[in-house]
Amino acid sequence: MSALKAAEMLRLALFSMGKVVGFGFTAAFVLSRLYFPEAGVSGGAGPPSGSSGVSDVPPAEFPVADFPVAGTSLADLALLVGIPAGLFLLGGIASLWEKRLREEKRAREKESLREALGRIPTEGAFRDDFGDSSGR
Repeated sequence: MSALKAAEMLRLALFSMGKVVGFGFTAAFVLSRLYFPEAGVSGGAGPPSGSSGVSDVPPAEFPVADFPVAGTSLADLALLVGIPAGLFLLGGIASLWEKRLREEKRAREKESLREALGRIPTEGAFRDDFGDSSGR
């Protein structure tokens, strides 16, 4: 397998893994907050049991702990953001590597074309196959 194909596959794999891991972590985070709202949140995240779900407290007076990120540890947030970001960063590096390899390949092809054109003699290059260059 050529280095160019390897770089292309690595770029695609890293970007795909970044998307999958990012969406997976986000879905796990959101679902864990929906099904376990009390996890890591002090002061209660929802209305008290027995109430109709409508709060008498105006939105400005909600405690900060009601927001889903507030009760999340810094380590969890670092994993939630850091791993997909790292995969995308590695994918970007692989993309630059692939671009450099493509440019090198293009330069080699141009050079080989120049060499091939340089071997064609300038005189007699437009002569017809029968040796008759009078134009009849």
